[in-house]
Amino acid sequence: MLRFATSLESSRVEAVELDPASERYPDLQLVRTYWTARRQDRFAPRRADIDPADLVDVLPRIMLADVLTEPLDFRYRLSGTGITDVHSKSMTGRSPRELMPAAYGALIHDHYCLAVRRREPLLHLIVLDTRERSRSYARLLLPLSEDGDAVTMLMTVDSREQNTRALKDYFAEIMRGNAATA
Repeated sequence: MLRFATSLESSRVEAVELDPASERYPDLQLVRTYWTARRQDRFAPRRADIDPADLVDVLPRIMLADVLTEPLDFRYRLSGTGITDVHSKSMTGRSPRELMPAAYGALIHDHYCLAVRRREPLLHLIVLDTRERSRSYARLLLPLSEDGDAVTMLMTVDSREQNTRALKDYFAEIMRGNAATA
């Protein structure tokens, strides 16, 4: 379990890595099965192998991030409308390190680095706590490769089994706290 302290004393961010083949999240399992079929005999499919028309049900919960090298970093190419709604802003063109709270951004960045190193799907349960409430969601992270050698893009999908309202309230609370301390 990875734990990060946040700038708000009463908030905690952590993640538990789960087996990517877990059937606990059927929508994520369907995406992983699709990804596996598209990769064929390669370690990861190309971006062009992924047809958005095949993923209509999960498109609002997908993010695509370009992998930038030296130093390793990431830039969102696409942020689904469901994710934009939860964060109250589009992450397109931004880095995961810009996600708030900063500990959450650091956690996501670390997961992306891990996916690049491992070159395989990762499944995490992300837990966001405040003194009043705990919220969580599952996120599948899938590598893509244009050259068949290096991870050149990451595709993330958040599980349908999440309390979107609770997550949206959490991020709004964090943003209010950051505005108050700025």
